[in-house]
Amino acid sequence: MQPKLFTDRVMQFAILCRDIRKTTEAWAKFLGVETPPIVTTDVWENTQAEYRGEPCRARIYQSFFNFENIQYELISPMDDTPSVWLEYLEKNGEGLHHIAFGCKNMKETTERLAGEGFPTVARGEYKGGRYAYVDSTDQLTLMLELLEND
Repeated sequence: MQPKLFTDRVMQFAILCRDIRKTTEAWAKFLGVETPPIVTTDVWENTQAEYRGEPCRARIYQSFFNFENIQYELISPMDDTPSVWLEYLEKNGEGLHHIAFGCKNMKETTERLAGEGFPTVARGEYKGGRYAYVDSTDQLTLMLELLEND
């Protein structure tokens, strides 16, 4: 059996929440660590983000807890702009949104996955790399995120 992702590196898991500040503080208290900063994603002019094939100007709040072997991300949409995050939150409520895998060949990987019934529903750039969300909810019960760092 041929691997679908060309990698076995799980980099992150992410939880969607409605109140980023409250949830971040609760996790920090539970873990016994300092509350990490809450940051926002960059503007569309820098991310060139797409959602379902159209430009996506949605932005999110994020906080990150870094462990030795994986990163835990909290995500909350900043507003009601249609996005992969808002759609999932409205459909499924708060909770696990995605598992992120490291990726070396984003274009080839997303094309291959799409051909196997896992379409890319969102993509964009970040400083130092790019991301893609692959809709695997019917088969795997959650989104997959691919992260390709330069």
